[in-house]
Amino acid sequence: MISQITDILHLFCLSNLIFIIGLLGWRYLYDFRIRIAGGFSFGIICYIILSLDPDLKIPYFIRIFLFAGLISLPFFFWMISLAIFEDHFEIKFWYWLLLLGKVGVSALSVYPVLDLINMRGPIVSETVLAHIIIPTLLSLGFVVAAIIRIYSGRKDDLIEARRRLREVHILMTGSVITFNMFSHLILRGKVLSEILDLANVVFAWGLILAFMYLVFELKEGLVDPRPEESEGQEEKAVYADPVLKKKLVSAFEETKLYKKEGLTIGQLAEDLEVQEYKLRRLINQAMGFRNFPDFLNRYRIQEACEILLDSGKDEIPIIRVAMDLGYQSLGPFNRAFKELTGVTPTEFRRNRGRDESLKSTADFEIS
Repeated sequence: MISQITDILHLFCLSNLIFIIGLLGWRYLYDFRIRIAGGFSFGIICYIILSLDPDLKIPYFIRIFLFAGLISLPFFFWMISLAIFEDHFEIKFWYWLLLLGKVGVSALSVYPVLDLINMRGPIVSETVLAHIIIPTLLSLGFVVAAIIRIYSGRKDDLIEARRRLREVHILMTGSVITFNMFSHLILRGKVLSEILDLANVVFAWGLILAFMYLVFELKEGLVDPRPEESEGQEEKAVYADPVLKKKLVSAFEETKLYKKEGLTIGQLAEDLEVQEYKLRRLINQAMGFRNFPDFLNRYRIQEACEILLDSGKDEIPIIRVAMDLGYQSLGPFNRAFKELTGVTPTEFRRNRGRDESLKSTADFEIS
């Protein structure tokens, strides 16, 4: 009876996933994050199909293909986590090398017992258990790395909908994948095997339903509008508390509070004696910044440009400029400077007399 219910819920999961992929592919395929989500969803579909085959009736070459999708699932979980929650995320070539390495190592480990691995029921063979330990630990590493990145970026995120999505993503997606892996690796071979199968599919279905809700209700920060649609839309008028905005601008432009090393939005809220959520809303909705570091960098890099354009301050080393502006090391300063100006601080200082456009580059507009 429990096994039949588990099969039915697996079919529900499969149909819901196909619906999500079809909907997002039709409406948002232009967004690279949706394409990454497609890889993540494909991995889940592979897992569901393998779980619906307890008697191992699927042809061997198809099982190879499905296991390849399953093995890639934690990688795409890590990728989609970075793509959704990091504003300046770019897909790097070494990411795909990481995927190939993960799939290659896991395949070498699993291949000798591929025809013995059953996603349902107890693992009765110690040989099979020994062969799946390495792929499971590698998968767990990707999940833990994703959760750490999501959690560490929460404090700087200014988009409220995306901050809530972080919590759901960490608590639900990470927990479901981790529980699933441990139930296969450790808790198998016991009387509770069928109950664990049912628990896994219930959690997975709950995750899929939650994701469907988020797609429809919390699209801000998850999917960008089409470029042609965003150009034709009028900007919405956003109310900005004039007293709070004046206090913030004064703290940055007159007191230069942005120079404070390690400044967080929580500390800034304390200094301004204002509730943190109000400050987040002001910087995000009224001033147009999606995360707090971008807001800080605009002020810090603008002053850095003014220093580097002044020939009378050539004796000040680049690292001293960075430290005086609140950066804890040279690397983050160089990355932020190049992102906003297109050149490194050294190139900016060297070319200031030859390139008049650098003067206009240094003049950032802050609402």
